[in-house]
Amino acid sequence: MKLPSIIKIPAHNRFHYEPRYYDPIKEEIEERRKRIRQQIEAEQAAGHLFQPRARIEGAFTRRVTSADTDNSALLRLTIMTLLMGATVGYLFWGNIAVYISAGAALALLLLKKILLK
Repeated sequence: MKLPSIIKIPAHNRFHYEPRYYDPIKEEIEERRKRIRQQIEAEQAAGHLFQPRARIEGAFTRRVTSADTDNSALLRLTIMTLLMGATVGYLFWGNIAVYISAGAALALLLLKKILLK
């Protein structure tokens, strides 16, 4: 028996969700995925499936020579030195240091273009 009360306690409500919209494209995609998974599993069971991971890894391997890495490391070091020099130079001498470093960067770019030809 329930005792009378001043405070109203809410009754237990069950959550019932009914989707409002039907997405036929999503259903088709789910169906295709299921079919493809079944085909892949059947081919794996039969042993006809190639190793896709090995093919993908092989496609992305990059052959880098030691001369390549030496040149890029030297270029990065030169650019970093120019940027640091420009920053410190700007703090001490002003705009003239920025102009000098920009000229040095252009000279480096032209020298690199001439040497690559």
